[in-house]
Amino acid sequence: MIDRRLKTLILIYLWGAFIEDVTIFALSWISPQTWFHLFHNNTGGALEIALLRRSGGQWLAFALGQALTLYLWKRRPEWLAVAAGIRLSDLFTDLSYLMAAPSLTTFGRMLFPIFPILNLVGVVILLKGYQQAISRKPDDV
Repeated sequence: MIDRRLKTLILIYLWGAFIEDVTIFALSWISPQTWFHLFHNNTGGALEIALLRRSGGQWLAFALGQALTLYLWKRRPEWLAVAAGIRLSDLFTDLSYLMAAPSLTTFGRMLFPIFPILNLVGVVILLKGYQQAISRKPDDV
């Protein structure tokens, strides 16, 4: 069974990641200019907006996976591993964006290095929860 403190961390992390992904999905579709203003101090061109909205589709998929995990993980702990995979893939997209962005605002330079770290922490928390959930003592059978 999963330690109570770890269960709390899992819930906090999954809800936080879900809210973040829904928010940046909505921002990418409703007001992409806000994204470019906050992180790049420009409005973004048509192709940049299209690519941001493509990323928005990925963030929506992440949010859906995390919503399913929030709903199912106590009965189906493998969903913790699914969510860990989602966060791991986002770790690499965050690093890629950080390396590839030609310019970032001060806000962007402060925020973007934090995202890969948070994703890595999430992967560890979720996989530790999965590991605890599937390891049963012989009397638990």
